[in-house]
Amino acid sequence: MGGRTGRGRRALAILAVTLAVLLVAAAAPIVLVETGCGAGLTPRATPAPRADIPDAGYRRAPGDSFLTYPEWYIVHAYADLAGVTRQGSESAFGYGTAIWTFWSSLCRATEVARQAGPVTLDQRVTNYVIGLSFTLEMAVQGAYERSIGALTAWARGATKTPEDAFNQRFLDDYVAFLGQTPWYRYPFAGELGRLWRETPWATTSWTRSLERRLSLSLQYGAKSLYAVGIGALADAAPAELTIMSVVRGAAATATPGVTLVRSLPDGSALVRTPRYEAFTVILRAWAAGDGELVGVAGTDRILITALARDGAADPPGARRVFAIPLQSRPGWERVGLDVKAATLLPVLRALGASGAEFEHAYDP
Repeated sequence: MGGRTGRGRRALAILAVTLAVLLVAAAAPIVLVETGCGAGLTPRATPAPRADIPDAGYRRAPGDSFLTYPEWYIVHAYADLAGVTRQGSESAFGYGTAIWTFWSSLCRATEVARQAGPVTLDQRVTNYVIGLSFTLEMAVQGAYERSIGALTAWARGATKTPEDAFNQRFLDDYVAFLGQTPWYRYPFAGELGRLWRETPWATTSWTRSLERRLSLSLQYGAKSLYAVGIGALADAAPAELTIMSVVRGAAATATPGVTLVRSLPDGSALVRTPRYEAFTVILRAWAAGDGELVGVAGTDRILITALARDGAADPPGARRVFAIPLQSRPGWERVGLDVKAATLLPVLRALGASGAEFEHAYDP
C-alpha cells in the first residue's frame, strides 16, 4: 500500500514539474516580446482624425497593421513549406527556422507598432495564441519529418508516391485557402477521407506509402479536431471582413470589389473593400491605373511585404522593417516595408519596376 502511495506521489510530482516547465516555456516568448520589443519607445505623432469622416468603423488602431503580420507569416510559412516540398520532401524544410522567424518578426513588428500608435488587445492576444500553436505544430512536425519522415523519403528515392502528391496538392490548396479564409474553416476531415478513398497505394515504395498515410492521417485529424474548438471561440467574436479607404479618381471607385460609400467635400471618395488577400488584389489594380490612395482605415501608415532578391534596394518612400530569407527560393527574401498610405501606390509601382514582387498589404 505504501509503495503504491509513494509511486502516486512521484507521478503527481512529475506531472506538476512537467506542467510548470510547459507553462514557463509558453510564457517565456510572450514575456520577452512584451518587455523587450520596443517597450520603452515613444509613439509617433499621428494625424488627427478627419472631421469629414465620422463614419463608424472607418478608423482602426494604427499599430494593428504591423501586428497583423505575424498572423500572416504563418500563411507565408506554409507557402514556403509547399515550395520546399515540391522540390524534395517535407523533411527538407527548416521547422526550427520557421519558429524562430515567427517570434523574431513578431518582436520587430511589435516595436514598429508601438511607434505607430495604439494597438488592440485582441490582436496582441491573437498573435500569442497562434504563435504558441504554430510553435508546437512546427516542433512536433519537424521532429517527425527530420527523423522518420526523412528516413522514408530517403528509402523512396526521387520518385514520389501518390501520398506525396496528395499532400503537395493539399499544401497548395491550403495556402490558397488561407489567403481569404481563416484556417479553421478548412475541410481537414474531408481531406482525410479523400486521402484514404481516392489515393492509390504506391507500387514503388510501400514503406513511404504506408508511413505517409499514417502521418498525414494524424496531421489532418488533429487539425480537424483543433479547428472545431478554435472555430467556436472565433465565432463568438467574428472579425471585420471589410475595410474603408479614401481614394481619388473615377477609376479607383470603379475597380471591381470596391463599393462607393460617399463622396467627400475635398473631391475624394470614401470606399469600402474586402480585407485580406482581396484588398491586396485591389491595391494592385489601383497601382496599375491612375488612381490615388489617400488613406486606409484612418491611419497614415501601413505595412506591406514584397519578395525581392537579396540585397535589392528598397523603393523611395519605404522604410525597411525586416527581411526574411525564403527557404523555397534561395537568393530571395521577404521584405517588410513601412509605407505612408498616401505614397503606397507609387511605392508599389516602383517595386514592379525594380523586379520585386508586391506580396501583401496588412490592413489594420
